[in-house]
Formats: sequence, C-alpha cells, structure tokens
Amino acid sequence: MVEVARLPAGCTTDDIVEANERDGGVIVDGWLAPGLLQRFNAELEPWLGAHAGTDSGSDASDEFLGRRTRRLQGLCAKAPSFVEIMLDERLLGFAEAVVGPISPTLILNDGEVIDIGPGESAQPFHRDDDAWNFAHPPAPMIVNTIAALVDITPEMGGTLVVPGSHRWEPGRQPAPHEVAACSLPAGSVLFFRGDTLHAGGANRTPDRWRRALSTGYCCGWLRPVENSYTNIPPEVARTLPRRAQELLGYALYDASAVGGGYLGYHDMGDPMRLFDD
Repeated sequence: MVEVARLPAGCTTDDIVEANERDGGVIVDGWLAPGLLQRFNAELEPWLGAHAGTDSGSDASDEFLGRRTRRLQGLCAKAPSFVEIMLDERLLGFAEAVVGPISPTLILNDGEVIDIGPGESAQPFHRDDDAWNFAHPPAPMIVNTIAALVDITPEMGGTLVVPGSHRWEPGRQPAPHEVAACSLPAGSVLFFRGDTLHAGGANRTPDRWRRALSTGYCCGWLRPVENSYTNIPPEVARTLPRRAQELLGYALYDASAVGGGYLGYHDMGDPMRLFDD
C-alpha cells in the first residue's frame, strides 16, 4: 500500500505546492496549534450534539455524505476560531498557487466539520472538481484540506487518498495497492488538489467518532458547495475581517486584469459596500 508524503509543521507554502504537484496531496504534521485546536473543538460541542446525521432531502446525497456522519457548516457564525483557520496565510498561499492560473481570486468552497460515526461505510472515490459537470480547465478549480480535530486512524474512517491520480485519465479507478489510508494525529492537515481521487474511509470502530475539518477554496467564478450567503448572512459577515468577507463571496469578482468581466453585483455595485459604516 502506498502512503501520502508528510511534511513538518515548519514547511513553506512552496513545499506544500511542490508535493501536491508531484503526488496530488501531502500531510503536514502539527499544523494547528494545540490551543487553537482545543478552543475550536470546544466551540463545536454544542452544535454537533444537535446533529444526528445527514438529512439533505435527497437519498443519493445522504448516501454519499453519510447517514452516520454529522456535518456542520456556517462555521464563521458558530465557531469563531474557524475564521483564524480560514485566513491562515500558508493555506491561502497554497490555494492561490494552485487555482491562480485559472482564477484571479478565491472564495471559500466550504468550511465543514465532518464527524464520521461508528459503523459508517466508506465513500466512493471521487474528485472534488467533479462537483461541476463540465469540461475542466488545465488547472484544478478547487483545493481542499482535511484537518484532524482528534487523532484519526484508518479504522476510524481516515481519508483515503490515491497519490498521483491527479494525472490519471477520467474514469480510471484505483486498485487497492494504489490507495493510501491516512493516519492524522490531532492538528495535522491533509492538503490536496481538486483533481485528486479520495474518499472518506469506513469507520469500523464501535464507539469512536472521526472528527475533522474540511476547508476548501475554489475559483472566484464558481458557485461553491456551501451557500455562505445563507449560512453567514450579512449581519454576521459584517463583524468579520475584510479578507473573510471577501472569501465568503461578498466581494465583486473582477477579472478585468486578465481580459474577463465582473460577477456578483449588488445593485450594480460592489457588495462590500454593505459593510461600509
């Protein structure tokens, strides 16, 4: 069985980008500081306790997302420490380096806690880029990260990754020996491209939950997986740092410098004016 390469906590953005270009993904150990990790987990507790599992209204969606998996979005409004994670400079630098060739700006694709419960089955292998069903450009439209909020083992549902699959032809499925089952100590983060095959693993334990944070960024011209406008309404977004407001999609998309146009007008102006005092 193959393994995903690992980097130390002090690695640079360039190190992360290089490993992703080579393998499609990389694990950075000790990314989240212990204090931030503890604070974020404490903020999540009252919210996760209210969620029994996925209920999207679609059987196909619920099957994919996991019927024994608790998912939590709208984190900027529920767990203030998420803003600090979302604005991490190396994380954003990684996203800009990978997505930058096809988009001058980024927006948050999703900030989602994924708590895989005992008895949950494994997901099918998929690419996050395939959420958008059209011919894909030469660079990934999205990057994603999976941060371990507890110690995660393969038996708990550790993420399954197929190193090198970002160079495969569409339709190819991995053989068992091509799949890496990730072990992530709490605070470690898996960085991967939107064109890398991966899946949530099966939780084969009787009583342990695999709690992780998915933070992804996509091209500024895409509709994200998470609807941040309803999850983080203007009255909440107003209290956030300006960069966070931009990443939530409240800024006008401007591609004029690369021959494109503008997207996301509010009354034919920049939505950021909503936050002007």
